[in-house]
Amino acid sequence: MKERDRVWVTVAGFGGHIKATRSTLTVRKKNEERQYDIRNVGHLIVVGGHTIHTSALISVLRAGAMVSIFDADGLLAGVFTPSGHDETATRLRSVQKQTFGHTYALTFVEHAINERLLTIERYGNAHSWDLLYEGELEFLHRSREEYPFLIKMDELRRLHQMNTDMYYEVMGRTLPPELDFHRRTKRPHTDPVNAMLSFGYALLYSVANVALLAVGMDPDLGALTPGRGGLVYDVIDGFKPTMVDEPVFAIARDGLGQEEYESGNGRCILSDTLIDKLLSVLHRTIEEEQVNAVIRDLVHSLEKGEIFSPVYS
Repeated sequence: MKERDRVWVTVAGFGGHIKATRSTLTVRKKNEERQYDIRNVGHLIVVGGHTIHTSALISVLRAGAMVSIFDADGLLAGVFTPSGHDETATRLRSVQKQTFGHTYALTFVEHAINERLLTIERYGNAHSWDLLYEGELEFLHRSREEYPFLIKMDELRRLHQMNTDMYYEVMGRTLPPELDFHRRTKRPHTDPVNAMLSFGYALLYSVANVALLAVGMDPDLGALTPGRGGLVYDVIDGFKPTMVDEPVFAIARDGLGQEEYESGNGRCILSDTLIDKLLSVLHRTIEEEQVNAVIRDLVHSLEKGEIFSPVYS
């Protein structure tokens, strides 16, 4: 079976039990049980609080798949990779350390703002431009033009963060006010939209993280984003608007029932029903091959010394 034909199995929420034999992965949650042929599993993603048997980890890893573990807020806790996986990574990671810099960071931020501008414009053309305050769209377009002239990385990061914050504030005006989404917030989230976005970003993160590890790159060595998972965040930033934001905002605009989430004690918890709804949509909108194509372009650029010019949509 080709790698791209293998499925990614997501277990989210709380209370799941994950176990396996040599041939079958079994996920039991409440009264529902799902079974998967181990040979067909390309990636096991566990989000939230569940019980996982070591037999499941062993079987999945022996089948050549990876396992990503996230906390309930969508923050990566760790990744299990098959034995011997890192032995092939030394050469590419050395090139990565020597080559990454301002040019790569600039490419990532330019593609990210382009995709966010397209998301705003698609909504404005289809619905109403009343979501924008005077001068906001012009500011975002001017900012995009300023990026190439920002030589210092701190300046580039600062303007990129400002533009990203403005994008979320603008899109927040398109959502029902009772959902109380005004901007991206830090974890733990207290509103359902931020919680849904973080859940979607966790899935997207997993796809990019696995692809980077598979080609031998260091996910923690970012061009724009410093720290753990920096390169993953760089790669997925340009995919967030179309693969996660638009489908999540669409679900939110359709309306969420009070039974679909619970806000209290300083945290919003999504119901299993809402998580299943998100999964059914995000498994369609998160296009693994598009993510893989950008990463292949990145590897080609590093190895051949050619311009990195990825295509995000």
